[in-house]
Amino acid sequence: MFNDNWSTEQIERELALKFSVLMSDQQSDQSFDQVTSSKEIVELAGVLSRMSDVLDNQSLFQSEIRSLRDEVAALREGRGEWERAQQVELESLRTELVSLRRRFSGRGDAGGIDFPPADFLASPLVIASGGEFLGVQGKGKKAFSLEDFVHLIERKESDHVGVETSWRQQDAHWVLVVRTEDAETGREQAVVLVAKKTITPSKNTVTEIIRLNIDGNDAPDALLLTLFRQLRMVFNG
Repeated sequence: MFNDNWSTEQIERELALKFSVLMSDQQSDQSFDQVTSSKEIVELAGVLSRMSDVLDNQSLFQSEIRSLRDEVAALREGRGEWERAQQVELESLRTELVSLRRRFSGRGDAGGIDFPPADFLASPLVIASGGEFLGVQGKGKKAFSLEDFVHLIERKESDHVGVETSWRQQDAHWVLVVRTEDAETGREQAVVLVAKKTITPSKNTVTEIIRLNIDGNDAPDALLLTLFRQLRMVFNG
């Protein structure tokens, strides 16, 4: 500008004008960059917020799942305790029933209950086969007794199956009559078991089954052997 013979005032005005245009351009660029950065920050904040919501929901779901698992475990434990309590109560009722039967057994009055003595029920239950007495030996060297046999029959009773048992004494024998009825099918079954007290050659007192009748048909020896094999599996299971 000096080479073109510009005065100092002219040069100053020209420089001031160009400088102001340059500063305006820079400020515009900076404003655009700031707007762009602010928009990216807002978008990033939105993404972070959504991620936070997802994590919160996931934590809530996990907490609900843990709560449901705890509730199911508590229900299972409560059911187990209820079943154990029912079993204890059932055993108590059975014991009370046996006690009542024993108390009234042997009475000759009309109100007496015909029921075998305790030692007859508790003696090992056997059958005679080939000159030998066969029984069922359970765990702990406990022999399967007539009382155990009656308990197995009574366990069949449910809402759908009715079970009725009765005793009567016939000479030196005891006769157990079991009647079952299926409520769904209407099918009835009558089982008659005749047993007596026997002393084995080894001087052991046992309860011997001398007859088993099912629906009017006497069971053969082979069926009795099969029955005792099944009893061994159940009693030792």
